[in-house]
Order: sequence, then structure tokens, then C-alpha cells
Amino acid sequence: MILKASKEILTDNVLSNHCLGRQFGKISTSTNERRGKVIRNLLISLFPEQSSILNQEKSCFLCDNIFDKTDEIVKNISPNFEFNTFHVGTKIPDEIIKKEDILKEKYDLQYQEGIKQELNRELGKKIGLKLKKEFKREKEDVTIIIHPYKSKIEYFINPLFIYGRYNKLVRGIPQTKWLCRKCKGKGCSKCNHTGKMYDESVQELITELFLNETRGTDSAFHGAGREDIDVLMLGNGRPFVLEIKSPQIRHIDLKKLEHEINNKNKGKIIISGLCYAEKDMVEKIKNTLMRKTYFAEIDISLNEDEKEKIEEFFSNRDIYQETPNRVMHRRVDKTRIRKVYKVLTSKENCSSLEIYCDGGLYIKELISGDEARTNPSIAELLGKNVKCVLLNVISIEEKV
Repeated sequence: MILKASKEILTDNVLSNHCLGRQFGKISTSTNERRGKVIRNLLISLFPEQSSILNQEKSCFLCDNIFDKTDEIVKNISPNFEFNTFHVGTKIPDEIIKKEDILKEKYDLQYQEGIKQELNRELGKKIGLKLKKEFKREKEDVTIIIHPYKSKIEYFINPLFIYGRYNKLVRGIPQTKWLCRKCKGKGCSKCNHTGKMYDESVQELITELFLNETRGTDSAFHGAGREDIDVLMLGNGRPFVLEIKSPQIRHIDLKKLEHEINNKNKGKIIISGLCYAEKDMVEKIKNTLMRKTYFAEIDISLNEDEKEKIEEFFSNRDIYQETPNRVMHRRVDKTRIRKVYKVLTSKENCSSLEIYCDGGLYIKELISGDEARTNPSIAELLGKNVKCVLLNVISIEEKV
């Protein structure tokens, strides 16, 4: 079957050993070049009178002998950034892909391997040897895109992901940078031409030194939820993943950087537990169910009966919350169901509560009721107007 099809192909077309062998590339594990050479030699020995036709004397009509030029292509690979692993991709002209498809259909080639696959593999081997780096098919540090017929090379540096936890020690700082609502970040009189609603954010306080160290072009900050701008994040801290885009340097001293960031932002934020992470950690921290503990001060004093009533009622209680009025402008309006596991009152302070609940529960609205958009609520239970005047997150843990 292989010899018959090969003879027909070579009678009509000039093919290199690479391209001949690749037409049957999925049959065995041998290299395409070796397979093509063996097929050609067998055909010449069987049909010596046709050796002039069967021999490769001209440029391959399919690849234009591009495989003979791979060493020259690899010489031009000279990245000026740090990486350990890489992947290779090639941009092949459409006319070559069409020729390959025509061959496949005309000669019913069921085991053909694409030219792109073979070029990627051959170039990957040679680049790995030259740069002494690991060729990797996924989660690579950089993707090298080669245009072999245009002598063009592109580098796509994949992001660097760093996991950690942060504590926010002052009120009035948002988690992420808020663009000015009026100018959308361009700068105007309302934002004093900064383009921002607030001078600083947790994201910016953490990110600045990371960008300096890695020489990244930009960053994204992914938190496991977020606290309101007027809420402190205490206790064990909130998990986050910092994504550094197009980093020129991937190996940095995380302990040293942690220390520098904490010293620079003393009294504002503390970060801890920094470690390198993979991209899927972003989805993990965003989708992992969390349990949180809050400390809240309310604007009324509770008597002993009210304390007992709150503790008894809010024990493993489902809470139905429509999106709060205060965030309707930036959140989808839907009903969320979250559980309160327990609420503890204080013997010393008649206005304080400790609330242990599912992540994603709006605590201020649990207290006030938010015009009956949260049910049940402490205000509804007591039959009083009750507001939260101070709120701190004191613990975030994975829900077991």
C-alpha cells in the first residue's frame, strides 16, 4: 500500500524525503525523513528504470525544501529574556496547506502528518539543544512563533503567577485600581488627572515592586473575593494571585520582595506566604467555596434578650440576598443563597457581633436588611432599624 501510493505520488510530484515520509507519518514512530528515504530507495531498487523520476533532483513542490533550512532558522533564535520552558509554533503559507490537502485527497492518504506538526517538532528539538531549554507542550514560559518562509520570529512570553495572602490594615483603600468613572482612566479634573477614583489600592501597593523586579509590562490582581473599601482585612489574610504579564525575569527572590513590600507599606498592608503558582490557581481561588469570620459593630446596643435571640436564630441559617442597592450599579441583580453558621455577641460590648458565614454573604445587608432585599436579617429579627458602622474580616478559610 505504502509503496504503491508513494510511486504514484512521486511519478506526479517532486517531494523531499521529509514530505514523502510525512504522508505516512502516523504509521510508525520513525522520523519522517528516514521513512521517506527508505521508501525512495526501495522504489529505486524495484524500478531502476524510473530512478530519474523517483530521485529528488529538484526543490520539493510541497515544502520548497524548508527542512534543509532549519539550522539557519534556529540561528536567528536569540531571546533576550529569562525562561526555562518553551513551545514552538509555525506560520505556514496557505498555499502549502492547500497543496497538502490536495495530496491527501487525491491519493487517499489516511496516515498523513501535517507539515506544521513536523516543523514544530524539528525546530523544537534544535532550539532546545541550542538554548539548553526544555521543550514543553503546555504551561510553557514562552511560545516561539516562527514564520519560516518570511524569516520572521515572534516571542509570546506567558504570564508569571504568584500566590500569596494580604492583610489590609487601613480603611479607605480598595482592593484593585478603580478607574475614574468620568474619564475612564484618561485623566480629568474630577480625578485630579490621575485617571483613578482613589490614589492607591492593594493591587498597586503590591504590584509596583513586582513589576520592577520582573520587568513585566502589566499585571492583573486576582483575589479570593474582596472586602469593601471601608473594611479591614485582618487575621490570616485574603488569598490572591498576582499575574505578571510578559515578564523579562521569571526568577525573583520572593522572600526578599515580601519583606520589601511590607516595609514600604508599613501600616497599610502586609503580604505573606508568597510562592510561584500556575494559571489554574486563579480559577481555584475564585471558585473555591470559602468560610469567613467577620467582626461587626452596629449602631445600637443590644440587651441580653436580643443577644440570645440573635445567637439562637442565626445558627445554620440560610440567607436569601438580592444584589444590594449599594452595588447594583456594578453587579448583576440576582438572588444569592448563603449560610450563616453562627453569630456570637459580646458580654463586654453590647454593639459588637462576630459572624461566621459562607463567603459571598453581604454582611452590612445581613445586619440592615437592605429594604427587605436580604431575608432574614438582624434588623427584621429585632424589629428595629440597625446599621453596621464598622466591619473587619478576621478569617478566611476553605469550606471543607
